[in-house]
Amino acid sequence: MINKWILSLFATIALHSQAWDFTSGGFYYDIVGDSEVAVAQAQEGTQSVYEGVQLIPEQVYFDGENYTVAAIADRAFFQSRVTQVQIPNTVTTIGQEAFAGCDLLTSITLPLYLDEVSPRLLAGTAISSVAIPEGVTLVGEGAFHECAQLHTVFLPASLLTVGEDAFEDCFNLFEIYCAAPQPPEVLGDRNFLAVGGIDLIVPDGKASKAYQSSDVWGNSDTFSLWTNDDINLDRPSLKQETLDGGWTRVDLGSNMAFNIYDTYGYLMALTAADHYYFTTPQVETQCAIAATNLITESDDVLACNLAPAATSVDDLLAEKWHPTIIAEGGAIYISGDNNGTWTSVYDGSGRLYYQHPTLECFIDGLPMGRVYIIIVGDYVQKVRL
Repeated sequence: MINKWILSLFATIALHSQAWDFTSGGFYYDIVGDSEVAVAQAQEGTQSVYEGVQLIPEQVYFDGENYTVAAIADRAFFQSRVTQVQIPNTVTTIGQEAFAGCDLLTSITLPLYLDEVSPRLLAGTAISSVAIPEGVTLVGEGAFHECAQLHTVFLPASLLTVGEDAFEDCFNLFEIYCAAPQPPEVLGDRNFLAVGGIDLIVPDGKASKAYQSSDVWGNSDTFSLWTNDDINLDRPSLKQETLDGGWTRVDLGSNMAFNIYDTYGYLMALTAADHYYFTTPQVETQCAIAATNLITESDDVLACNLAPAATSVDDLLAEKWHPTIIAEGGAIYISGDNNGTWTSVYDGSGRLYYQHPTLECFIDGLPMGRVYIIIVGDYVQKVRL
């Protein structure tokens, strides 16, 4: 029998002939709708170009238009060398095998409005814990197949179905928090085959009785059933570090999920990753972080203060920095120490053409014969193309 991974690899090579529509900031995109794009698969030969930490943006600019990043295509990061992935809430669809075979991938933050966990989404990765957001009703076939390092899973109250082989060969699976009041249907007979001693934590005594009556969840050889009353929630560590490229990383700790709220108290992320990455603000901003297991949230909500990138005494004494902006050959070139600085381009009548943290040294595709106002951080300059 031909190995399923070999078939997937052949499929990946075949798909390489379908070129992406454009690139920006290290990502490859397909235009999939009116002002919407999907992160696409990109390869050099048979090797994916994606590697390391991947922080997918909410919006991307191309050819005079801002696009919302609304999806991740099938096999987009297949067998790549990515290590951490953070997906914005603008993404509602993630394709099949999008991260399958990424054997260096240790953590992922899924978007809040994800419609389902697609088949083989994270199969063969090295993730250790994962939180599936509320609203997801299906964990697809083989979604976490052969995730040998996976030990903690957080399942939402909305979950109805666990597909065939979703947790097959997850031999280190240690605990599952399931907020669903009724046991989700488990398809097939291989999900928890040869795996035992899994702590299953459910909301309350009523739920516990329902799970005990399930052929799968009530199997005492596989699960030890607990109610949420027996659980204590950990505190996040909240160690912060400002990184190059306009990001601030907050260390959260392990073995727990976390709700992250913005300065107005709105939920902005759910993650079981060890780190969460914020866009470094231009003014001091506060958010809040609370441990959760999707059944309950810790009362110990910690404030997280996000400060702009630090300015040294030498910088304060020196002449105020500003970039060099040149319009030439149909493009606007921006040079200087501006990596990650928010950049906006308006025409003379105030129409916004571009807005993004600057990661590249030029902006092209703008209509010619016009005057543009360029704003890089708090620096403003007028140019003519």
